[in-house]
Amino acid sequence: MYDKILVAIDRSETSRQVFMKALSVAKADGATLILLHVLSKEESTSPFMSDYMSAKKRCIHVPPETMRHAKEVYRKEWVEFEQQGIEILRSYAKKAISAGVKTEFTQITGHPSSTICEFARSCDADLITIGRRGRSGLQEMLLGSVSNYVVHHAPCSILLVQTPVVQESASANEIGNAVYV
Repeated sequence: MYDKILVAIDRSETSRQVFMKALSVAKADGATLILLHVLSKEESTSPFMSDYMSAKKRCIHVPPETMRHAKEVYRKEWVEFEQQGIEILRSYAKKAISAGVKTEFTQITGHPSSTICEFARSCDADLITIGRRGRSGLQEMLLGSVSNYVVHHAPCSILLVQTPVVQESASANEIGNAVYV
C-alpha cells in the first residue's frame, strides 16, 4: 500500500514509538523508510544564543571579544547538536536495515512543521509518521503543534502516534503545568 514512509524523528521518547510504528508498517508493505530529523532552535535540547548576544543594536556595550567568544561557543554547540542528530538517525537506520527494511535518512535545518511537509513533497512520500504529544487548548495555542500543522498541510497520508495525553490544570495558578493520565 505504501512505497515511501517519511518518519519525523526528534530527540524525544516519542520518536522511538513513532519509529517502531513506521517500521511495522514498512515491513508489512515492503516500503522504504525515510528518516528525517529537522534541526531547529525550537527543539528543547538545541543550543541557545541570547538574542542580546546576536542583536545588532544593543543598549549596553558588550566587548567584541566577548561577542566572538559567545558566537564561537554557540557554533561549537550547534556542530555537536548536528552530530548528535545524525547519530540518532544512524541508530534508527541501523535497526530498520537489520529488520530487512530499506532505509535512508537526512537531517535538515528549518522550522519542523513546514520542513516536514516540504520534504515529504520533494521525496514523494506516501505516508508521514509523526508523534503527537497530546497538547491541547492553551498549551497548543502558546506552544504550537508540529503534528497539527502537518495534518493540515501534508501532501500525503499521516499516521499520528499518540503519546500520553497532557491535560490542562483547571487552576489559573497552574497554567502551563501538565498532568499525564
